[in-house]
Amino acid sequence: MSFLDTLLGRTRTNSSSVAKERLLTVLVHDRVKLTPDMMEAMRAEIVAVISKYVDIEDADAIEVSLLRGDTADHLKADIPVRRQRT
Repeated sequence: MSFLDTLLGRTRTNSSSVAKERLLTVLVHDRVKLTPDMMEAMRAEIVAVISKYVDIEDADAIEVSLLRGDTADHLKADIPVRRQRT
């Protein structure tokens, strides 16, 4: 049954892995020294620049996060854009 759950996207995550991911996120934010206000300001500026070139699907759905990499931390922006009609 776990194969079907994985196939259908119903994977379970245990609380320890969720807690570990949250802790890593906090550590990355602390290391980079970005406050929540600074992250929100950066998000707003990214939206303003990207929207000059493409139509953004839903501005509330945009996610900007910092991720921990092997040798460096990474800024990830997930921005849903509208498809051009053909």
